[in-house]
Amino acid sequence: MIECTILENGDLEITADEEAREYIADHADRNYWLVMADLFESYACNGSFTHFDAGQANPFVGLTSAPCVAEEMTTHDDGANEIIGRCWYFNNYAIECDLEKLRDEGRVIYSPAE
Repeated sequence: MIECTILENGDLEITADEEAREYIADHADRNYWLVMADLFESYACNGSFTHFDAGQANPFVGLTSAPCVAEEMTTHDDGANEIIGRCWYFNNYAIECDLEKLRDEGRVIYSPAE
């Protein structure tokens, strides 16, 4: 449905095929986080590319509410999440919707969190 690719410049490109774009359009009335969880399920369930809400501060990545993607995420026994590897964020989250960009354009770029 979606494909995550780390670009040469370090950005993360997320592309959606026609099936994914149709799924997003069909589920526009659902919660953003539920739709993103569905789209990222095949990655996150296999130990890679986990989409998460930085506004929840678990894991803490700074003072932002941007949607983020961890290269890998682990959850400790106490419920604390930890990013393994790199992390990216959607830096235009306050003025654009990454889910709408996936639906309309078929791709969105996340920037490295540094």
